[in-house]
Amino acid sequence: MRIPAFRLVRYVVAYLLGAFLIGWGLWCFGYELLYPEQTVKDAEAANKALYIYAPNMFCGVIIFWGVILVLTTYRHYRGGIWTYLGAVLIGLSMIFAALTVDGYLIGGTRFEVLFTSLAIALFVLLLGCYSLVAGQIRHRRKQRESQPNKSLQATAAAPSSCD
Repeated sequence: MRIPAFRLVRYVVAYLLGAFLIGWGLWCFGYELLYPEQTVKDAEAANKALYIYAPNMFCGVIIFWGVILVLTTYRHYRGGIWTYLGAVLIGLSMIFAALTVDGYLIGGTRFEVLFTSLAIALFVLLLGCYSLVAGQIRHRRKQRESQPNKSLQATAAAPSSCD
């Protein structure tokens, strides 16, 4: 079976982008593990405070974005843009929630702001989950449309015994 050129380019780009995201996330995690003092010093110098959860959440989210991109391409998942939109919304809500919690822990925000921000992050998370469900519905519908109708295919007739 020959793959059209546009589809081949799309697959190659998806694999390369997924591998880049996975590598970037692993590199960030590795840097934080190998050089923790330097990471703490750089974070405090840049932000005037130490953020604990947000950088690690960011690394984890971009690794999972890369894994989702590679797996959906490899498995020929037909969820379409809904799947990717759901993954992006869920990842962004997790990063936003981690930033909000870090801001609260260092004393930069009040509890009311924390509660409102977490409510917004939860709303974006729910939108992402609904988008993933829509992608799954689309995948199942496309999968049903592409399967051959086996009940209409000819079958071998049994030999008759008319003796």
